[in-house]
Amino acid sequence: MPASVLQAAPADLEDALEIWRAANEARGHAPDETRIERVRAKLRAADARVVVVVDGTETVAMGLAEPGRADDGAGAPIPGYGHFSMVFVAPARWGRGLGGLVLDGLHAGGWRRTTLWTRTGNARARRLYEKAGYHPTGRVSTLAAGDGIMQLERIG
Repeated sequence: MPASVLQAAPADLEDALEIWRAANEARGHAPDETRIERVRAKLRAADARVVVVVDGTETVAMGLAEPGRADDGAGAPIPGYGHFSMVFVAPARWGRGLGGLVLDGLHAGGWRRTTLWTRTGNARARRLYEKAGYHPTGRVSTLAAGDGIMQLERIG
């Protein structure tokens, strides 16, 4: 039976958080407890769209979309605009197409425009997003840890 993309139920959120944590650790970006709690709160937000990919009985990938907002995320929601703030796959499952399933599940939210940020050095993620129709917006920034990030956008 192939993996299934599902809208996450409240009982799925801790599995989603664990995938996020494990993927970050595998890439050398272990989150501290403060960051873990912020992500837990984002997953539980009333306006969050959280999807999980389940293979058999195991949750193997997750994604989080939020309403896109004016004023660089600080303002009011913009109709038709979604921001994908998390797309993560369990490290043991990397390279098997599950990230594309997560994106499909998030895109089912019906937005006309979506954006996301990714590390400039994360070639695997950049290939995934480009394959899904995302293009660089030209916006770049630097995380506190010094890693460069870039914004990508998809229209339609």
